[in-house]
Amino acid sequence: MVFWIFLCGLSLPLDAQYYDSPINRALGGAGNAMMRGIFCIGQNPANLGLTSQYRTYVYVLGINGYVTNNFYSLESGVHFSGKDLTADGGELQREFWEKLPEEGYRLNSSISSPLPLVNFSRGNKAFTTSLIQVSDYYISKPALDVIFGNWDKGTTYNLDLRCDAMTAIAYAFSIAIPLGKTSVGISLKYLQGLGYYGLDPAYSTGQITVDTSNFVLYGNGSYYFRESRQGRGYGADLGVAFEDLNGWTLGFSVLNLGESVKWNTETALSQWLKDNDIDVLKMMGFQIKSFPVKNTDIELDFDGESYLYNFQIDSLNAESLFRGEKTYQDYFSDTKIIEPDSSTFRVKVPLVLKVGAAKQLRQDLLTAIDISMSFSDRLNVTKGWRTAVGCEYSYFPKRPLRVGIALGGISGWEFDIGSSLNLGALHIDWALGMNRGLWVHSMQGFDLALATYLTSGGKKK
Repeated sequence: MVFWIFLCGLSLPLDAQYYDSPINRALGGAGNAMMRGIFCIGQNPANLGLTSQYRTYVYVLGINGYVTNNFYSLESGVHFSGKDLTADGGELQREFWEKLPEEGYRLNSSISSPLPLVNFSRGNKAFTTSLIQVSDYYISKPALDVIFGNWDKGTTYNLDLRCDAMTAIAYAFSIAIPLGKTSVGISLKYLQGLGYYGLDPAYSTGQITVDTSNFVLYGNGSYYFRESRQGRGYGADLGVAFEDLNGWTLGFSVLNLGESVKWNTETALSQWLKDNDIDVLKMMGFQIKSFPVKNTDIELDFDGESYLYNFQIDSLNAESLFRGEKTYQDYFSDTKIIEPDSSTFRVKVPLVLKVGAAKQLRQDLLTAIDISMSFSDRLNVTKGWRTAVGCEYSYFPKRPLRVGIALGGISGWEFDIGSSLNLGALHIDWALGMNRGLWVHSMQGFDLALATYLTSGGKKK
């Protein structure tokens, strides 16, 4: 099942932050104090008011993506796949259970693509437009134990599941006000939702208890799956930056402030897509329904319906089931309700706090460090701390080398590398990152970012 879930993620587009870039990605995400022009959007809008190498940036083409998980790699797939886990006294099965992550299994994937020629900055202002797709799946460790039969008497198993998949167009207008060596900036964001499906976190939980005296199961649960093809949302990023403090540039930012998407809210774009028979939700749903392994007989049309599932287990054990007169249905009952759902619901985007510092150590070497924190687990954001350190070495100014490492976040730990090719006004940047492993067979995810953009003008404040 875990392998199937991993395939689920690979069949989706890759995912990145809404406004990520190859420069930030190559530095491991340590761009809060270093990014300039359009590339500081999504990091720290205050950097628009700092000294920059160019006055104008115009995005031509770009794509940022990743897929990552915290269990599966090609190496582990070969080791466990196609084998009898119960052979040799269950030795391989015990090894499998030991390797299951204690924090639960999580799979994340997404893509963001800045739309051509409508992402630009000039001076202290910027306007950005990106098509984004985000998917985030989670199965708790107790739920994994139940799935793979790792039962213990006297234990309550919390069957917590999470699922979010969203496609939207994100717009942002950003401006910074320079105040001497200080700059204050804001990004005002509008999210135009094109498709969403997921489990409502207020309802989607369950538990199974194993009685301590004899192997008797009790349990109940409720899971509420919702979907929509139209929505809108608002949010803001705030930032402040300080330039040339003993050679250092410092940045502080609050991202996704008050940001959420209200679904089942019609927009002009969703109406236009409907009139032209373009259904993003059905496209997203087809990715689930077309898996090579069919895991359910639930028929969801992805036509805006909701799915409510409830189950109840009452004193189920082997003796009462096989020696008694009652059937399995007498101990286990469930209900499945699928119905059209046009009621509005809101999906919140997690708040992220970032602190960064950058310094030009010498003419051809720059270093940067970022520390970020979030307070919730959703939409590819992990609750807790993340630290990133990156360097840019520009012995060849037109072909700088960038490397970065990061610890924390959904990637666990990662190593990133990237570079640029500067052809006058035309720039081509790329970045590649490996998650939880440095080789193709051992890594549990990867990042990829490409960008082509134009610059003009000299240094500006």
